[in-house]
Amino acid sequence: MKTLIEGLYIFKTQKDKSLAVMKKNLRGGSDEILRETYQLTVGEMEQSPIPSLQVIKSGLDILSLQYPQAKQTDATLIVEPSIMKKIDESGFVRALYKK
Repeated sequence: MKTLIEGLYIFKTQKDKSLAVMKKNLRGGSDEILRETYQLTVGEMEQSPIPSLQVIKSGLDILSLQYPQAKQTDATLIVEPSIMKKIDESGFVRALYKK
């Protein structure tokens, strides 16, 4: 989980590096589209990725289009916010953004 948080930190604080990675992985996107995508994405990202039950349910709905059994999955069994809560309480995220 800490690696994910560090990745979010890099994405949010190192725009040029993030755009280079996006360009490499999203082949064919113009620089203008990549910049706009970055701006929209970075504005919506939280510093601490606390799992959302609604997001998990939406993901299961999308998965069910290809894997019908996903509709039968209880989203509450997938979400475990206590891990992220412990990381938040430790001060790790605050310290990372103070760099």
